[in-house]
Amino acid sequence: MKNWIKGLAAGILVLGLGACSTAQPKTDSATGKQVELKNESKMTAQEVYKKSMEVSKDQKSMHAKMDINQKIDVPSQKLKIDSKIKMDMDMVIDPLAMYQNMKVDMGDQGKMDMEMYMTEEGFFMFNPELKQWIQMPAEMSKEMMAQMGGGADPTLDMEMFKEFADDFKFEQTDDAYILTLAASGDKFSSLFKKMAAENMPAGMELGEDEAEMMENLEVKGLEFEIFIDKKTFFTTSFNMDMDMTMKAEGEEMHIIQKMKADISKINEIDKIVIPQEILDNAMNVNDMMGK
Repeated sequence: MKNWIKGLAAGILVLGLGACSTAQPKTDSATGKQVELKNESKMTAQEVYKKSMEVSKDQKSMHAKMDINQKIDVPSQKLKIDSKIKMDMDMVIDPLAMYQNMKVDMGDQGKMDMEMYMTEEGFFMFNPELKQWIQMPAEMSKEMMAQMGGGADPTLDMEMFKEFADDFKFEQTDDAYILTLAASGDKFSSLFKKMAAENMPAGMELGEDEAEMMENLEVKGLEFEIFIDKKTFFTTSFNMDMDMTMKAEGEEMHIIQKMKADISKINEIDKIVIPQEILDNAMNVNDMMGK
């Protein structure tokens, strides 16, 4: 996700702005008028892009808070799932480590809480049914680390975004640059597939079913907002609304997803520490399975 977002932001900045290369004051949604700025920037999109890529190399840690509302509809099975997901995550880039607390509410389908730590000391998950921390196998920890750290170049191929020059907006408030994309149709479906393929974790391949679904994926509509802090040039939040369908084995799945993410504590988290109580008392999953 991180690489996908950064690549999309880069594409918006570099190729999506046409003749209007400096950020316009943000338009107030209620009045339709542009807001008055006390701190107006004359930086071009290319300059903001260059600066944001430079500082991204200095990003060593962060906290992310995400709210996701998702609707899945499979008409052939008369299956509808409405999910609300809330996630808090701390991440350190080097050495790669993460703490995540996620709550999933699927209405009549039930609720699920997931808490996990992943550091060089291992991969630990809390099992709510057993009310017990579980240490996952070492090979699973290595695989997860590889998937998180093995993404493609986050700047991606800028040529991919040329078709969307008329779909982008570049605005500003006193505190932030705002990059907005609204797109739909075959050209964006093709771009989405290409970006997903290029950002697959190293060594990972899609199975036959997943490959068929990706091939028959159609993005019916997408709106994306990215906020970049004017002082630090770090990305501080983003919003995404997506409407898409996926087909496999003659069945169609319709997915509507709304995501809101806030990023904070950039470079303020020095280390992810697994509590000693968890290290001392966690059950090893191999022992539980009698291996």
